[in-house]
Amino acid sequence: MNAGKKFPSISFLPGVELAGSVSSGEHYHLLGLGVDLGSCTALRALMVRLVHYRRQRGEQMLAKLRELGVDLSMEQVRACCPNNVLGRPHFAEAMVRAGVCRTTRAAFERYLGRGKPAHVGRKVPSAAECLHAIHAAGAVSIWAHPMTSNSMTGRKCLRIVEELQADGLDGIEAYYPEHSKAQTDTVKKIAHERGLLLSGGTDFHGKLIAGLQLGIGKGHPFQVPDSLLQPILDRIASRRSRRSA
Repeated sequence: MNAGKKFPSISFLPGVELAGSVSSGEHYHLLGLGVDLGSCTALRALMVRLVHYRRQRGEQMLAKLRELGVDLSMEQVRACCPNNVLGRPHFAEAMVRAGVCRTTRAAFERYLGRGKPAHVGRKVPSAAECLHAIHAAGAVSIWAHPMTSNSMTGRKCLRIVEELQADGLDGIEAYYPEHSKAQTDTVKKIAHERGLLLSGGTDFHGKLIAGLQLGIGKGHPFQVPDSLLQPILDRIASRRSRRSA
């Protein structure tokens, strides 16, 4: 929000992105849009847990790397992680800086990617816990980039939506740079049938995702309709009104 104050002509919403597990054990990303920074005790507590989980995972990855002959310290990894939330991209960058790999992509392909020898799966809370914390913070909950999972189909997407909606899901992200037109149309249809809000975004994570530009995507025309914003703002206002009543 402090960064947003530099651009008074642009509207900003405090937000958060969490990973949560559904009943199948699969993990999906959930956004909280419009977080009330003064009333987010449950959300802060959940995020403390997530940071702890990531630190545990980081230690496990370091141990696996040492077994593979890669001598990397946690201090080297933290030097690549300005926000203290450790992830595999920070390990990959540390490995490049240490001369272990030439590129971060090579670090993933050889060591850190799924199925590679130093990979450690994430421990995450349930999607229901994430949704509860988001709503307790007065925010709107959105299932992010739903069609990017390799096994995702329209039928499976609907099944997951039904499970998430039972725990209070507000909306679903239809507009995303890696969604095909057919996938976007599928998500829009599900949202219409289930009475969900629609959203869109580029999933910008700074330099951690190469070639991705904020608000633009990956070099091809990408646009989120302006008309999606007001219903989200209305839902945020309604949620906060109910909490203060």
